[in-house]
Amino acid sequence: MGPGSPFAGVLERWNDLPRGRQLALAGIVAGTIVVLYFVFVASSSPNLVVAFSGLAPEDSAAIADQLEKDGVAYEIGGGGSTVSVPANKVAEVRIKLAQAGLPKGGAIGLEIFDKTNFGATDFVQQVNFRRGLEGELARSINTLDGVRGSRVHIVMPKEAIFKEDQQPATASVLLDLKPGANLSQDQVRGITNLVTNSVEGLHMGGVTIIDETGHVLFDGSTMDSPFATGATSNQLELQRQYEVALQRDLESTLTRVVGPGRSAITVRAQLNFDKVTQDQDTYAAAASAVPRSSTTSSETFSGAAATAGGVPGTGANNGAAAAGSTTGGNSTYTRSSTTVNNEIGRTTTTTVKAPGSVDRLSVSVVLDESVTAAQEASLTAAIAAAVGLDQTRGDALSVTRLPFDASVKDAFTVPAANGLGEYLQYLKLLLPMLAIVLAFVLISLLLKSLAKRQATAPSYAPVLAPVPAMAGLAPGPALPALEAAPDPQEERVFKLADANPRAVADVVQTWMREEDR
Repeated sequence: MGPGSPFAGVLERWNDLPRGRQLALAGIVAGTIVVLYFVFVASSSPNLVVAFSGLAPEDSAAIADQLEKDGVAYEIGGGGSTVSVPANKVAEVRIKLAQAGLPKGGAIGLEIFDKTNFGATDFVQQVNFRRGLEGELARSINTLDGVRGSRVHIVMPKEAIFKEDQQPATASVLLDLKPGANLSQDQVRGITNLVTNSVEGLHMGGVTIIDETGHVLFDGSTMDSPFATGATSNQLELQRQYEVALQRDLESTLTRVVGPGRSAITVRAQLNFDKVTQDQDTYAAAASAVPRSSTTSSETFSGAAATAGGVPGTGANNGAAAAGSTTGGNSTYTRSSTTVNNEIGRTTTTTVKAPGSVDRLSVSVVLDESVTAAQEASLTAAIAAAVGLDQTRGDALSVTRLPFDASVKDAFTVPAANGLGEYLQYLKLLLPMLAIVLAFVLISLLLKSLAKRQATAPSYAPVLAPVPAMAGLAPGPALPALEAAPDPQEERVFKLADANPRAVADVVQTWMREEDR
């Protein structure tokens, strides 16, 4: 490469650099080239973003086929559960796929009836309806938070001739939950109500819900009998909630009156979960009866009186009549009757008592001995009124005074706030930080001061002048000048200046510019 080449200066400066600096510059250049390459590749490829996630394999395949037909670039990831498209076409792709009915949610819905099949039998139509209903329920369940996918199986028995022979419908739901997701009891009950209200003849007792691990989230068979495990656990939970609510109310009231840590309360309630139905008939009084129907019948007879014959016997039979046996005159007979049917006033009342009424209540309150007897009497009346104590049903209330443990009182005692003490605590926390900051500032100032002193210190070599001649003495020879010991750093600088004068000149110019500033 000749001296007139434009790269001659660059090559000369490259050769003047130390070996370590050459390797560092080469690494920087190589890294820059690699970064630029990846930036170019990334900018040339389209920016793909996720348009659909949580897809079933059949939905991913259908979406991929539709995107290939439309000529849209796509990428399938997440094990086939996500589809990515260019960022500037996300909205357009979603609209077109929605028009095509994609994604279907991994199940066939009621769109199975969009195409009419005139050759389908009644059995096939029933099977298609069941498949469509299962698919629609699965789609609805998949929209819930924490649910990644679901499958629904419905059994709809044939309609029986007699009602007592009709079998109930049943349903099973398999939930695929998202990682780390847990459904609450309210959410599981919501899924149960969704399924039971969507299938004709399906009751809560016929629904079973499990998760992907086989754990039973809801078993409807435990809800049929009031003595089943599921029903009993719910009853105990309701009873416990009622007891805790009363206990919290009493604790809040007593804490305001006697102070914290000076009362202990225990509430036990016995609830009646029997469902009772009563029918009562009430009849109105006779005075207020309303006539429904009235029937009147009368009978009248008028005519000649009958002729009396002789004494019965053989003589009379022979036609011989006794003297004076003939009488004369008219007779009249009249009879009348009236029948009135009154409408009976009847009132039928049906009363259904909801389960959960209180059969018996027991409340135990223990007060600290610091509470006076007058306060105890007043608190007893207040507690009885607060819990709705009814002695006729056997409720019991016990209020006693006992010495409390001092540790319990100390645990509830809040120390008085001291403003100066709080400031001192904060100051103790800030002192180490302030000490570190001050030490850093002092060290920085000390280093700057030392640097300035070294830069401004004059460099000189001590030289001994010749000793002048004294009176009467001949002048002696001059003493040789004392020279400082050679500095190895200085020798290295001189050698570097001889080897690379251009680099040393650049460094000196840089120092001069900094001093001018």
